[in-house]
Order: sequence, then structure tokens, then C-alpha cells
Amino acid sequence: MLLTGAGSGIGRSCLEMALADGADCAALLRDEAEVDSLGDLLPAARCHVQDLRQVQAVAASTQAALRSLTGPVDSCLCCAGVFEHRAGLETELADWQRVLDINLTAAFVTARECARSMAAQGRGAIVLVSSQIGLVGHPRAAAYAASKAALNGLVRALAVELAPQGVRVNAVAPGPIATAMTEEARQDPARAVSLLGGIPLGRCGEAAEVAAAARFLLSDAAAFITGQVLCVDGGVTAA
Repeated sequence: MLLTGAGSGIGRSCLEMALADGADCAALLRDEAEVDSLGDLLPAARCHVQDLRQVQAVAASTQAALRSLTGPVDSCLCCAGVFEHRAGLETELADWQRVLDINLTAAFVTARECARSMAAQGRGAIVLVSSQIGLVGHPRAAAYAASKAALNGLVRALAVELAPQGVRVNAVAPGPIATAMTEEARQDPARAVSLLGGIPLGRCGEAAEVAAAARFLLSDAAAFITGQVLCVDGGVTAA
């Protein structure tokens, strides 16, 4: 398995779950600090530093990560993402581009490189981490919402394209999850009340709950599922 964003939050939970299942894993990580943070989980030879803003270099880093696996890649999980809490009218082009580079373009390039290998062997599964914000309107999240909505479209397009080669492509779309990305909102009393009030289940999710959904979509239990966006959002998109 190849992962991005495995240094923290949902990505780290996904890595921990995959390793517990005995998966052979490699990861693209943001910096050496993230490599060090995974020292007890993943050998340094399987950790590949890549700033995902440098989209022109992502393909080569992905290929290097694939070579570090002991066999052909059979699963890809793109978890890396950034959130820009900024209204659309306040969003500068540089901020917009940074979010799209990391959330969308880097995920596309990583998935593409993995899919090329998977298609050649006639099997594989890819999961991209999207967001419920890519499905419903959300204030002060223009760049993030655009990147995640585009990611959902990418999933559907790749799913149809790669199905004849035996490669499945899906997304998980987390709602509010108790990670560093939502910590500021969860620690602000007023925002926390508003946040929880919009979740029918009345709580934030846990990273492990998103990882479990991704695990299912990558597994043979989901062998007839492709092109789907599975919401793990406590009911937000149903309300």
C-alpha cells in the first residue's frame, strides 16, 4: 500500500490499521519531522519526503515509493490535505492554488502513478480522502470545497476508466473529525456548539472511524464497489 498524509490524523490511523493487517506499506511524507514521528511504525526506507505543493516532483517520488515496496502495489490511499478557513472573496490566488495543488493535483498524480502499475497487473484499489464539504455548501471554505468536489469527480472518472483493468477507485468523505484540522473550531466554544449542532449523531468522528471505512473500500469485501463517495460524517449530509 502507498499512502500520503500518513504523518498525522486520518492518514496515520489508516497506516496503523494497514500495518496491523499485515500490509506492506510505503508513505509520502511532508518533511523529516513526519519521518521521525513514524519511526516506530515504518522503516525510514519506506518513508519518502515530498512537499506536495511541488506537484511536478510528485510522480517521481511516488515511483520511488513504489519501488521501496517488496512487491507490486495493490492499494493506494491518498489522505494528505490542507484546509484554508477563508471566505471566497478573501481568498488570494496563491492560497487557492496551494489548496488545489495539495488536495487535488497531488492526489491525482499519486493515484495515476499507482493506477498505471495496478492496470498492468490487472488488479488494485484506490481510495482518495474527500470531505462532506465537497458535497454540501460550507462558509469560509471556497478553495477546500472546490478541491474536494473536484476530487469526487476525479474518483468517478477514474473508476469508469480503470474498471476494465480491474482497478477500483472510491472516496471516503469525512465530516467533522477530531483531528488537528478541526481543533481550532472544537476549542472555540461558540464554533463548537455550532459544529456539533449540525451533526445528527451529536459528536465529532474519530480518525479510526474514517480509516475503517477506507479499509473496507480497499478490501475484497468491496469488490463490486467503485466510483462511490462514502460519507463518514455522523449524518451531516443526510440532514
